[in-house]
Amino acid sequence: MIHQVNILIHVLAGTTALLVGGAALLTPKYLPRHARLGRIFLYLLSVVVATGFVGWLFFRSNNFLLMLTLLSGYVGYAGWRCVRLKEKKASAGDALVAILALTLGVLFMLEIRKQDGSWNPVVIYSTLGALGVVTVYDLVKYFWLHHRLRKWWIYEHIYKLVSAFSATLAAFTGTVLPDYKPYSQILPSAFCTLLILVLIIRQARKQQKKRRVPVQELN
Repeated sequence: MIHQVNILIHVLAGTTALLVGGAALLTPKYLPRHARLGRIFLYLLSVVVATGFVGWLFFRSNNFLLMLTLLSGYVGYAGWRCVRLKEKKASAGDALVAILALTLGVLFMLEIRKQDGSWNPVVIYSTLGALGVVTVYDLVKYFWLHHRLRKWWIYEHIYKLVSAFSATLAAFTGTVLPDYKPYSQILPSAFCTLLILVLIIRQARKQQKKRRVPVQELN
C-alpha cells in the first residue's frame, strides 16, 4: 500500500510538473507568470525526486528511472541557483551538491551494469553524460573560471531548467511507452536538446541587440 501511494504521488507530481514546465517554457521570461510557473515546476520536481528516491531505497524501483530522477533533480536545483546567484560565485555547498550528484551518478551506473540486464548503453551513457557535463562545468566554474563564465548565467539557466524538463519527460515517455524503448526515451531528449539550442541562440541574439543600442545612441 505504501509503495502504491508513493508511486501515485510520484506519477501525479511528475505529470503535473510536465504540464507546468511546458507552460513555463511557452511563457515569455519577462512576464511574472514565467517565474511563478518556474517555482511551481521546481516544487513539483522536488516531490518527484523525493518519491523516486524513496521508491528506489525501500522498494527497489527501476535503477534507470532513479538516474533520470537524479539528473532532473540536480539540473533543476542548479538552474534555480543560477537565477538566485546570477553573476555571484556559487557557495561551497553548491560545489558539494555537484560532487555528490556526480558520484551518485557513477555509482548508479555501475550498479545498473551489474544488476539490470535490460539496460541500454546508449540511454544510460547519455544520461550519465548529461549529468557529468553539468556537474563538471559547475565545478570548473566554481574552482577556476568563475570570473570568465559568470556572465553566462542566463544560458546556464536555460540549459539546466530545460534539461530538468527533458529528464522528467524522458522518464514519463519511457514508462508510458515501454515497448518503444530506447526511442521513447531518446527522442524526447533529442527534441529538448534542439529546444535548448534554439532558446540559447535566441537569447544570444537579444543580448547582441542590447549591446548595439548604446553604440547607436552614441553615434
